[in-house]
Amino acid sequence: MINTSRLENYIIAAEVEQLYTNYCEVLDASDIEVWPSFFTDDGSYRITTRENLENNMPLCFVLCEGRAMLCDRAAALKQTVFYRCRFQRRIVSGISVKAIDRSDGESIETCASFVIYESIGDEPSKLLVCGRSQDVIVREKNMLKFKQRLCIIDAQVISDSIVFPI
Repeated sequence: MINTSRLENYIIAAEVEQLYTNYCEVLDASDIEVWPSFFTDDGSYRITTRENLENNMPLCFVLCEGRAMLCDRAAALKQTVFYRCRFQRRIVSGISVKAIDRSDGESIETCASFVIYESIGDEPSKLLVCGRSQDVIVREKNMLKFKQRLCIIDAQVISDSIVFPI
């Protein structure tokens, strides 16, 4: 981390961890309509594979650019998309603040590992997806929000659909 004191680094790291915790709690509770509020108005959300990223391929499973598109996706999931009843649990670990840029406000580059377990009906819980995220977080009205959220799945294919956000 650059241009900050040691205490400021710890405070920022704690705030970042709380953002990830709140994000996971909202999605695990299926409060999909709250999900867009974690992003800036011009925020982006993308899910791709490690292979696509390593080969500079723009292909992705999901791409939402701007809060309006995030709200549309949330509304579709809540109101119009039909899917089997499912419960998900997200585990995020290894949250790391990679850089802090204060030249134009406050921009925080982070990365973290994630796994999502899913339970559908009377089937046993299973691993749905795992990977890492590379995110840019900014402070907006004294709250941290995602400006860019890039979720990189380790596998080239997934066994089931990714209905809810990572």
